Amino acid sequence: MWQHNEVLKLLSVIDRGNPSGKRDYAMILIVARLGIRIGDLCRMQFQNIDWRNSKIEFTQGKTQYKITLPLLKDVGWALIDYIQNGRLNIDTPYIFVTHVVPFKPFDESNHHSRMIKKYMQLAHLPYTHTKKCDMHALRHTLATTMHENHEDYSNISAVLGHRSEDSASAYLKTSVELLRECALEIPEVSE
Repeated sequence: MWQHNEVLKLLSVIDRGNPSGKRDYAMILIVARLGIRIGDLCRMQFQNIDWRNSKIEFTQGKTQYKITLPLLKDVGWALIDYIQNGRLNIDTPYIFVTHVVPFKPFDESNHHSRMIKKYMQLAHLPYTHTKKCDMHALRHTLATTMHENHEDYSNISAVLGHRSEDSASAYLKTSVELLRECALEIPEVSE
């Protein structure tokens, strides 16, 4: 799991002055802010973005559950910047594409953990056995942050696209802040 300031630091080191940086920034921001699974992000098409109503709508690959998420302003602007100024003009309905030959839609085999590790190094963020270096860790961080902000399980489950509130509990078991609230005071031991 990541701390909020670590996610901000990770995003801040991405060079958005080049096409792949614009793509990477948009992808990482979407996962960090909306909790979309990487497979669903790779399958995201232009038709999934409802610009007029500020929504992203798609059917999740894992659950086949239709989900509607808000198109947050920062996410919308990152998408616009990538689509208008970074995305290669290739004939595919998919938003995210590779920037090396052969040009094609991004897929789950495109080494997203390598992308995260690259930006972690640039941000001087250490990777440890407790900090996973992949997109799913950002999804986990979003769920935990929502829980720490006292969002109820139904909201967290809705954002993550879970059918059951119980599914969200797997994401919430490592919240140090919430575990601190459960700590019991230990009385002094008399001699």
